[in-house]
Amino acid sequence: MARKDKLIKTTALVTAVIILSKVFGLARDVLTAGYFGTSIENDAYASAYTLFYFPVLLFNSCITATIVPLFVEEREKFSLKHSNRFASNALNLFIVASLLIAAVMYVFCDPIVRLVFRFDEAGIQLTVKLTRIMLLGLAFNIASIVLSSLLNAMEKFMAAQLTGFPLSVAVILSVVLFSKRIGIEAIAWGVFAASVLQVVVLIPALLGWFEYHPVLDIRDPRFHRLLKLAGPAVLSMGISEINHLIDRSLASGLPTGSISAMNYAYKLITFLLGVLMVPLTTIMFSRMSKLAVGDDKSGLLEALRHSIRLISLVALPIVAVAMVMSNDVVQMIYMRGSFNMDSVRLTGGVLLFYLIGVMGFGFRDFMNRSFHAIQDTRTPFRVACLVVALNIALNLILRVYMGARGLALATSIASYCGLIVMFFLLRRRLGLLGFKQIAAEMVKILIAALGCAAACWVVRGALPTASGTLGALGRLAAATAAGFAAYMALCLLLRVNTMKELLGGLLGRARG
Repeated sequence: MARKDKLIKTTALVTAVIILSKVFGLARDVLTAGYFGTSIENDAYASAYTLFYFPVLLFNSCITATIVPLFVEEREKFSLKHSNRFASNALNLFIVASLLIAAVMYVFCDPIVRLVFRFDEAGIQLTVKLTRIMLLGLAFNIASIVLSSLLNAMEKFMAAQLTGFPLSVAVILSVVLFSKRIGIEAIAWGVFAASVLQVVVLIPALLGWFEYHPVLDIRDPRFHRLLKLAGPAVLSMGISEINHLIDRSLASGLPTGSISAMNYAYKLITFLLGVLMVPLTTIMFSRMSKLAVGDDKSGLLEALRHSIRLISLVALPIVAVAMVMSNDVVQMIYMRGSFNMDSVRLTGGVLLFYLIGVMGFGFRDFMNRSFHAIQDTRTPFRVACLVVALNIALNLILRVYMGARGLALATSIASYCGLIVMFFLLRRRLGLLGFKQIAAEMVKILIAALGCAAACWVVRGALPTASGTLGALGRLAAATAAGFAAYMALCLLLRVNTMKELLGGLLGRARG
């Protein structure tokens, strides 16, 4: 119980930092929407950022999935000095690789954009220009990913979450100060500045334990092992972003604003995942890596079961409310300036179908981490290939009938299919997972979440349609209050034990 209380307290603290970071990020997106709406300029920026973020995604998937368990293993079996030397070498090699990739993408940016997106010539040239600006900061971005992963491996979770703030602050300042003079280019320069600042904010947290070594040894067997694990991990960890890239590519052939709508909706999804799933997933990955090094299979499975119960308890009612009130959520957050009611309806429809897959996105990532903790990256890779193939097939079908909403629905369906396959493969690898122990609890939580959605639906129908941001806020607040009240009442009535554990942990933290 003490371990569970500590987990809840740590998760609550990390969640608080992430929420603050995400609030800044949301303010950034709201400001961008107000200045540029769902225009072709914003479509070009969203597309450019997708291309810039693609190598970031690949490096991030490679680094976070492998360096944490290997760093922990080096530290536990040898010493912190050994693990620091390994980490320094990995950092240096990744920076060199990112510089080479940035140079290649910079030179061949024009044909890459023409291959991926279907804009007119003006849109192509603007996308190329924005992409090249952001590529200047790629090496800094990759360095911050390595350093954040090392902080997570040392269980310094709070410091590792600070990298979200520079992007928001830099983009906000760029838009406010420079957008009238240089337009959408201001955001691209803001992204470049943020890449540099992300490294700067992490340096104080490294002092006292991390000793940098100026070593560049590509023959290091530990780095070879990292690469061997990293290859499959790249696709398995980045599957959501890869599917989103596919979605945006196909959306470029739809009416103007479709890419922007998908981008804004997906940002809200990443906000939810960042607040609801990422804190616990990040913390448990480090702990499961330790359990795997000690060959504690029962402890690893108990951590997995507990995390699934806790995530479901917190996430399901929020997802339920967001699905029922999707248009009001978009109207409250984005509707101002150039973002009008047409933009609200387009983005709200896409958001609804992305929300269907939120639990699939989050749990699949957690299952990925479970495999990575036992240093198996091949299994998630095979599942990821299946998910990408299924998403493409569904995209081509649903895009014809549902437009951008169909692309979002295809991604959601593919995520659940991947989750189901991964569950059975994890069971084959570790034996019985013991999920029968939590089945009754999960059913209770699901019933309570359905009650939450029903209460929210009733209140929404009783309230007048909102005509502005404040009206949408009022509708959302009333429906959320009713939904959460129904959820809490049903959890108490059904005696959901996870709710008691959560409240006990939070009260213990408050007393402390």
